[in-house]
Amino acid sequence: MLEDKEHLRKIIQTVIELFEAEKDNLLAEILRESDIKAEQTHYDNWNGGIYFYSIYIALPVDKFVKLKDIESETEIKIKNKLEIILRSQEHIKISEVFIIPESTQKIDWNRISDIFNKDQLITELNYLKDTLISVSTGNQQIQNINDEYIKRSKIVDNVLKKLSIENPNPFKDLWQWYGRWSSGEMPKYQDRRAFIGEMFGNIIQLLQETEQPDRLSLSVNLSGWERIDRSLSEIKVRLKQAVNEEQYQTIGLLCRETIISLAQAIYNKEKHPTLDKVEASKTDAKRMLDAYISVELSGSKNEVLRKYARASSDLANVLTHKRTANSKDASLCASATISLINLIGILEDRH
Repeated sequence: MLEDKEHLRKIIQTVIELFEAEKDNLLAEILRESDIKAEQTHYDNWNGGIYFYSIYIALPVDKFVKLKDIESETEIKIKNKLEIILRSQEHIKISEVFIIPESTQKIDWNRISDIFNKDQLITELNYLKDTLISVSTGNQQIQNINDEYIKRSKIVDNVLKKLSIENPNPFKDLWQWYGRWSSGEMPKYQDRRAFIGEMFGNIIQLLQETEQPDRLSLSVNLSGWERIDRSLSEIKVRLKQAVNEEQYQTIGLLCRETIISLAQAIYNKEKHPTLDKVEASKTDAKRMLDAYISVELSGSKNEVLRKYARASSDLANVLTHKRTANSKDASLCASATISLINLIGILEDRH
């Protein structure tokens, strides 16, 4: 039934895809950004039994207020889509759909952008948690890791202060923790694990549930461009995780493949003749995009746009081949790739 979160998630994803197919991107975005629950509100035993559900869509307050004039209309549209999807399931009916505001704690991640991103901060907190557990359960010796623990503990404390989040960890070095657990208050390993787990549990959950604004902003609909969509998702993940030259180069290669996929998606050799009359191969993104841009942005009034499109394409292409890549290069390459997709997407009426 709809109480099953995974089952409900699949149904909501289908609703999102229906709205996207109709180019109703506002409603698709609402559903993507909401916490959605189903609650059984009535049961009718007629004809083998019918279960009636209310759907609650919890939306962040800043998004909710934007719907103040179309809230009821939006609820009806979502309800109609759900009924279409569920019409083959005769024993399930949707009573009502409610969009409700939900307050969320705001974290200004820009305050620590020069130190950590969200995932890196969570990793550091988990390191401190695991180390405290490890030394108190006989797996590591304090004298071997205390210096490293102190250094990383100070960094985390500084980061949490910048985010205006209270640090739940009072142990600035491991000997302080030793004094606490050896006092007789926590005689069993299980007690120590539970104490440390509870101490870090709330803050790690808070950070996991708090959205970090994406550095890469996509403003066009990628329906039908699934390969490009998958590539962008992978680029975003790798950009957060990359720490060395090889990983930054991998981001460049992913950007290159994404640009090739973009060129393949929009290039039509009959409609877009190449500038040098040489037939473009399936992987010749530059020749395909140059041909596309010349046709779709033809005329003197589009000269600036042509330059912008080619500059975005050239920048991304240059950075994908840079062997001494660093974090800045990877971010520039990803941003240039996103800019190119946004521009082409708008030309293709995907905005």
